[in-house]
Amino acid sequence: MAIKSGSTVTLNYRVYIDSELIDQTSPSEPLTYTQGTGQVIPGLEKGVEGLDRGDKKELIIPPEEAYGQYSEEKILHIPKEDLPGDVEPEKGMQLQAMSQEGSLYVGVVTDVKSDHVDVDFNHPLAGKTLQLEVEVEDVSG
Repeated sequence: MAIKSGSTVTLNYRVYIDSELIDQTSPSEPLTYTQGTGQVIPGLEKGVEGLDRGDKKELIIPPEEAYGQYSEEKILHIPKEDLPGDVEPEKGMQLQAMSQEGSLYVGVVTDVKSDHVDVDFNHPLAGKTLQLEVEVEDVSG
């Protein structure tokens, strides 16, 4: 059965950036998702469409089909008084913020000044081209 919208897909993958392995599934814990629902990056969905159980494929996924381009606009300068009182910001610390629409965002403190902190809300892989090796374990539905 070939992968199509609505299929339940189980696969193993390895992700590389500039030939460096940065993420992978383990054979005992493959990735399972529903094709066409946005649970995985668009480039992965597009790249595996039509594959079947046992198929292997190498994908090159540009930033636009992965985690987007890096944007300076996603680096926010947050006054220290706007941080929760129990937070002592440090460079590299992760902070969470809620949008007005209720979406949760995670940012990384990139600089701590006397009156504010700079927090980068770009995805860590924003602006990166991903090389994926995928192997389809199962397709149903």
